[in-house]
Amino acid sequence: MQGLDVYRTYLAMKQHFTNPKFDFFQYDGKVRASEEKYQERSDFYFFETLSRKLSDQEVKEYLLSSFVASDDPSKVWIGDIKRSGKDRWLAWQKQRQSEHYLVNQDLDRLVQHMEETGDSFNHLFETMGGHPTLLKFYIQRRVSLETLIIMDMVLGFMKNWDKKFHDPLWEMLSFKIKKYKPFLSICKDKYIKLIKEKFL
Repeated sequence: MQGLDVYRTYLAMKQHFTNPKFDFFQYDGKVRASEEKYQERSDFYFFETLSRKLSDQEVKEYLLSSFVASDDPSKVWIGDIKRSGKDRWLAWQKQRQSEHYLVNQDLDRLVQHMEETGDSFNHLFETMGGHPTLLKFYIQRRVSLETLIIMDMVLGFMKNWDKKFHDPLWEMLSFKIKKYKPFLSICKDKYIKLIKEKFL
């Protein structure tokens, strides 16, 4: 990947997390950008450096991690990635490498909550009277975004939440989840088994 390709990948990632109609994968992670305008950018060397140091897949992950780490991915700019990109990428890699262990820990927190409160499993997802317990746990950083996504992949509760909630916080998070999910390669059967072990 050349520097211009890294820049185009950044633009495509930005579009993906901003525009509901744009699909990073449909456009093969690229958008049009002229060599001339690219050369004139003040951050030209940042893209050149990434192109030399990272593989094509690492470039995607490096950029993706900044959009995923942001509460509002539509507000992520290249300055944010230059400033915090490496730390966010390393944290994202750690999360992915330890995913099963971290999801296991998150589920244990939910089980503990149920034991302490006497709440049922279904209560974690109930939308009566505001945000469900599971969503509150995510907002409080007691479960990760990946755990929320994995539980939805297994249980499919997000469609109901989309119908019930129309507050800006959920709408932004729902959009982010929909855009992030295609980047995750997850063994669904493994997590079906784990969730059954924890809650049944």
